[in-house]
Amino acid sequence: MQHSAWSRHTRGWLAWLAAVGLGTGSAAQAAPTLADPALAVTTAVSGLSQPIGLAFIGPGDMLVIEKATGQVRRVINGVLQPLPVLDLPVNSNSERGLLGMALHPQFPAVPHVFLYWTESTTGADSTAVANVPLLGSRLDRFVWNGSSLAFEQTLLRVRTRQTDNVAVPGHPGTNNGDERGNHNGGQLRFGPDGKLYLFVGDLGRRGWMQNLPSGPFLTAPQVDDTFGGPQPDNAHLSGVVLRLNTDGTVPGDNPFFAAGASMGGEVGASVQRVFSYGHRNGFGMAFDPLGGSLWLTENADDAFSELNRVVPGMNGGWIQLAGPLQRIAQFKQIETTQFGASLQQVRYPPTRIAYTPALALSRMFMLPGAVYTDPAFSWKFEVAPAGAGFVSGSALGPVNDGTLWIGTAVSNNSRLYRMRLTANRQQVDTSADPRLADKVADNLTKYDPTESETLIVGSGFGATPDIRQGPDGALYVVSISDGAIYRVALKQ
Repeated sequence: MQHSAWSRHTRGWLAWLAAVGLGTGSAAQAAPTLADPALAVTTAVSGLSQPIGLAFIGPGDMLVIEKATGQVRRVINGVLQPLPVLDLPVNSNSERGLLGMALHPQFPAVPHVFLYWTESTTGADSTAVANVPLLGSRLDRFVWNGSSLAFEQTLLRVRTRQTDNVAVPGHPGTNNGDERGNHNGGQLRFGPDGKLYLFVGDLGRRGWMQNLPSGPFLTAPQVDDTFGGPQPDNAHLSGVVLRLNTDGTVPGDNPFFAAGASMGGEVGASVQRVFSYGHRNGFGMAFDPLGGSLWLTENADDAFSELNRVVPGMNGGWIQLAGPLQRIAQFKQIETTQFGASLQQVRYPPTRIAYTPALALSRMFMLPGAVYTDPAFSWKFEVAPAGAGFVSGSALGPVNDGTLWIGTAVSNNSRLYRMRLTANRQQVDTSADPRLADKVADNLTKYDPTESETLIVGSGFGATPDIRQGPDGALYVVSISDGAIYRVALKQ
């Protein structure tokens, strides 16, 4: 099998890979089941093509985005409407495509729909890795007229090309065997502050936002790649959560607004947009409706999948480490001795990972006001956490009020995790299982559930890139591998 972006670094997303025809395929999975006897799962929608996200525009009325078709589909009372409400010319190579959707907080009074998608240079849907502009990931605003979406404004363009195979002037040879199309992130959410939050994966970059102040090279020129860097200009802004106004401008209370203003230019403007950085890649982002905090799932390379409570100005530590700072020796041991001993972008090999927590911390690139924060929860080996969504209210029973549900990015042996938070909504409550007192599930190898068994609430849902609570209080779980949306509700 080709040394692809998916097959190497995010093996947990193999289900999605197989679903879109890029992987080796897999046997049909079992029907979804739930461990909570009070709950039942049914199929709310079927017949979709690689659904990746949804948003309710009214009771029983949802918009669903499809990754590779570039279409926004409408589903009314469980019936998939025959025609899309929008069809975008997407490049869906690897983790590209139509990736994220959010409705204006005052929708439908303000009928704006925001989409994050990868533009194809062909003017039609494509899968060829090079058929994208350099800044081919677009955040666009559309207007809903009751039956279709009309383009209104482009708010932001983000780097798409991953040309790590192209030699950098002043450095010998090429470094990787193929161009990639992965680590795009793409999750869009509105916060309780009315601001729009966009997660952009690291895109294989190795610069400031990946905690490499001088980039990945040990000798001059100290750049990120053939297009420059390591400073986060327009072509190198990645591994970040961005916080924007609804017109694409930057809120003045962003954590690095003043720092960016002092830098000036393209780099300063990028820094001003940043809410947090030092992130790898992930597929789940949700705001806690009770505590207000932003929670983000992050995939491991091989060691330490993460669940993070993202605070303003957070530096998540990647690429200096993944998982808790005090576990860095385990992080280095796994990444240097197992699963191919690589961190995808071979210009920064895992042998350069620090041996001590203090050294790792000293190597991080800290913007003024930045703060390193350990993950709220980790798995020692990658389990491929994916879509995330909170339950608010008692529609699923009082025991589920305030819980965070997380899917996985594997089709076979897929799981739904249910996390409870502490009373102050700042941490994951692991008091029910003393093995998890250190906030780490010490599983035995990749995708193994050891030490997180008590967190598993469901299985058989396939690769699940999005989980949303509907107006009816039920949870809707998007399965890209099954082409379906499942509904989790109280048994009748």
